[in-house]
Amino acid sequence: METKPSRLIRLLSDQRVRLGLYLLLLLPLLLRREITPTNELKYLEIADEALRDGHFWCMFQDGSAYADKPPLYFWIIMAFRRLLGFHCIPLLELFSLLPAFGILAVFEQWCGSQLRLPWRIAAEAALLTTAFFLGGALVLRMDMLMAFFLTLALWIFWKIDRGDSRTGLRWAFGAAVFAAIFTKGPVGFLLPLLAVFVWLLSEHRLRDFGQAWGWRTWLVLAVLCGIWWFCVYREGGREYLDNLLFHQTFGRAVDSFHHDRPWYYYLYSIWYAMGPWALLTIPVSVWGAVRKVGMDPLPRFFLLTSAAFVLLMSCFSAKLQIYLLPVFGLVNYAAFLILQAADTPPRRWPGTLRKVSLCVAGAMLALCVAAGFFFPAVF
Repeated sequence: METKPSRLIRLLSDQRVRLGLYLLLLLPLLLRREITPTNELKYLEIADEALRDGHFWCMFQDGSAYADKPPLYFWIIMAFRRLLGFHCIPLLELFSLLPAFGILAVFEQWCGSQLRLPWRIAAEAALLTTAFFLGGALVLRMDMLMAFFLTLALWIFWKIDRGDSRTGLRWAFGAAVFAAIFTKGPVGFLLPLLAVFVWLLSEHRLRDFGQAWGWRTWLVLAVLCGIWWFCVYREGGREYLDNLLFHQTFGRAVDSFHHDRPWYYYLYSIWYAMGPWALLTIPVSVWGAVRKVGMDPLPRFFLLTSAAFVLLMSCFSAKLQIYLLPVFGLVNYAAFLILQAADTPPRRWPGTLRKVSLCVAGAMLALCVAAGFFFPAVF
C-alpha cells in the first residue's frame, strides 16, 4: 500500500525546485570540466570558421565541407561567440543541460496523471543519473537538444492520439519534428514516423495515421526544409547539398565511414549506456510485458517505440551509444509505471526498489558535486 509522502517529498513536489537543486549540484562540473578536442573543440572551430568566412547555412572544417550536421547547433555557438567575443563553455553547456531539464519537464507533464509523486521523483532522478543521459547533459553536443525535440513531438502525438482535437497541436507536431531534423538530421524524422506507425499498427488503427502525420505536418516540413535546402544550395552549391542530403544520410546508414559497428552493437552497449539503471529498467520492462503487469496504453507506447527505434538504429551502419538517447526516458518511465502498478499487496519489492533508486540517484548526484572540484578549470 502506498504510504503518505514524507515531508521531504512534499517539499520537492514542485519540479521547479527539483530542477533548481539539480542545477546547483551539477554546477561545479559545468564550471570546471575540460572540453574534448575530438568533438567539442571541433564544433567550436567550425563555428569560428563560419564566422570568419561569412558562412551561415554551410559549415566547413579547415576548408573542407562539413555537412555531417545541420546548422542549428552551430548557430547557437556562433551567436554567443559574436555576442561575447569568446567561447564561454559553461554557457554553451547550458544548451545541453537545459534540454535535459526540458525532457524531465515533458515527462513530468506526460506522466503526471498516472505516476504518483514519489514515483515521479524516483523516475526523474533515475533518468537524470543515467550514464549517457547525464553525460549528454554536460557536453557540447546536439544530441540532447534533438532528444528534447523528439520527446516533445512524441508527447504532442500522444495528446492527439488521446483525442485532443486542437488544431494547433497538428502544427506544433510538425514544428517539433522539423526542429529535431534541423538539430541532428534524419533521425529527427524517422523516430516520430516510426513511433506513430508502430503504435497505430499495434492498436489496429492505421487509418488514424493522418491525425498526426496529416497535411499540416507535411506542409510544415516541406516549407521549412525547402527554405533550408534552398539556402544551402545558394550558399554551398549542388555539391554541398548532395553531400548533406545523400552522402551523409545514406552513406552513414548503409556503409558508414565513421562509427561502423556490427548489427548487435546496441544489444550490449545499451546496458552501460543506460547504466546503472539498465539493470533495473530493462528487466522490469521485460517482466511487465511478459506478465502483463502495468501494461496500460502509455507504458506500452513507450516500450513499443523504444524497441522499434533500437531495431531501426541497429540496421544502420553508424552506431554510437549516444544515438539511443531519445529512448532512455521512454524505457525509464515505462519501468517506473510498471513498478507502481506492481506495488500492491502482497508485493513489497516495487516500493523497496523505488526507495533504493532514490538513495542511489542521490549518491550519484553527490559524487557529481565532489567530482566537479577535481576537474581542471576551463579558461
